[in-house]
Amino acid sequence: MDLTNLANPLLDGIPIPVERATRNGKGPATAGFRIVSADNHWDVASDIFVERLPPALQARAPRVWIDRYSQVGFAKDGDQVESLFRAEMMDRVLYASTGRPGSWDLKSRAADLDAEGIDAELNFPGAMLFLFGSPDLELREAVFRIYNQYMMERAAESGGRSHGVGVVPNWWDPSKAESTVQEMVDLGLKTFMLPVKPGKDLDGKPVVYSEPGCDRLMKAIEESGIPLCFHVGENGIPSGRGGWGITATPAFQPFLETLCQFMFGGVFDRCPKLQVVFAEGGIAWVAPALQDAETVLDNGRTLIEPLPKLRPSEYWRRNCYATFMNDRLGLSLLDIIGADRVMWGQDYPHMESTLGYTGQSTETVVRMAGPAAARDILSGTAARLFKI
Repeated sequence: MDLTNLANPLLDGIPIPVERATRNGKGPATAGFRIVSADNHWDVASDIFVERLPPALQARAPRVWIDRYSQVGFAKDGDQVESLFRAEMMDRVLYASTGRPGSWDLKSRAADLDAEGIDAELNFPGAMLFLFGSPDLELREAVFRIYNQYMMERAAESGGRSHGVGVVPNWWDPSKAESTVQEMVDLGLKTFMLPVKPGKDLDGKPVVYSEPGCDRLMKAIEESGIPLCFHVGENGIPSGRGGWGITATPAFQPFLETLCQFMFGGVFDRCPKLQVVFAEGGIAWVAPALQDAETVLDNGRTLIEPLPKLRPSEYWRRNCYATFMNDRLGLSLLDIIGADRVMWGQDYPHMESTLGYTGQSTETVVRMAGPAAARDILSGTAARLFKI
């Protein structure tokens, strides 16, 4: 396959997602395949936080309503509610990405999934990602706890087709690590996520996943047997000249520091069974990241304390996965990355989604990886890892 031009030919002439026509997502090469999207998105559709928060927190609650797409905001003066997405560019981006009714309505969503040939899906948060940086820790914890319960309700309503990714509701508080993880296990979540940029802890110090303050949380997640996810999308609001391009392009490469914390910071040594998924950043980044990490290890043996027990590539093959939508470059590097370490995702209903050309995207995987590996990439690995 010609990779001298890295433009995705499947995007020629395709409109924004809210305007795309769905079509049969299973062509000749995937007709007998089960297709699982390891990265889709769901938006909250109703004012669940005001409804479910204890009275003492309701006045501070994030408000949710549908106005062309799922809006999130806070009350400012009395009953006046101000959206987080007032910026003109952000409004355009979110409408283009999440204006389809299937973003929040299960019946519409099921119709789109049927037309696109998606048999099961894993749903990451949408607009809720913007609450990662909320300074109100008490409210933030309560909101994410409600969100996790809500996503389990949506999974039940979907008949087990749509599975929600939970959010660890209090990653900044080590004292609650074990009880929080057990709570998420008891809910039945298939997986849960942490932010790439975790902010500060209760003492106002930066949260670093490889430092002692996170040891209890990482060990509890490892012992749960449930994979931990990180996802793109914490990169701020676009503005100015070329704002979307300037903001969106770096957003797809946020994982290197986190990966190095787990490898060089000893998380994978202390928690050898921990499985970590890096979602929606594609897979092509993995090869140069591992090459650089291998070089740093060899050049810096006298500086890295303590030395990791394994090499970076060994940690990747034992503990890590990544998801992609369209990544011909990454698929050409499967011998390095590992076909068993990657999972396909539709990214419904976002700008980068394969909505409208899912069949062509999945057939590209078959063509480049071969039928046996493609079955795992398109469903088998996600089904085993997330038990769906």
